[in-house]
Amino acid sequence: MNKIFIACPFIKFIKGTTFINNNFRKFTEDLYDLCDKYASEVFLALKREEYGAKPLVSYSCSMDLNEAKNADLVIAIPDDSMGVAVELGWMSAMGKTVILVLKKNQSYTPLVADIHKITPGKVIFYENEERNSLPDIEEALDYYKRLIDGDVE
Repeated sequence: MNKIFIACPFIKFIKGTTFINNNFRKFTEDLYDLCDKYASEVFLALKREEYGAKPLVSYSCSMDLNEAKNADLVIAIPDDSMGVAVELGWMSAMGKTVILVLKKNQSYTPLVADIHKITPGKVIFYENEERNSLPDIEEALDYYKRLIDGDVE
């Protein structure tokens, strides 16, 4: 597997140049490190902008779209992010494999919750905190790495 694209909420956790949710930051850092074991490249906009400390001077959606085009797989944590919903649309239109991480008992539109019916992938539900999904994400990454690399019979 060459590249994993991580799509997650961003703006709601930034106040000025400070990232205000340490639990989510730790989760995304752990997720990034996990993905780094499975792909030669991992894209996470939060990391690019140093969790709000170095915001982009100018931004265009095409920047993230270009990152998405070269991805083999996306891990998406949509929460209530409209940006992640857009990225899921891109990924499904390109037929990318999607690992979707959803909070159990939270309401999602069928276009999000059923994305795996449109494009290859898996939905993982977690309770309480996102970090509880890491073992299931790792299991899915094991499978999809073998599948994408042609090692699954």
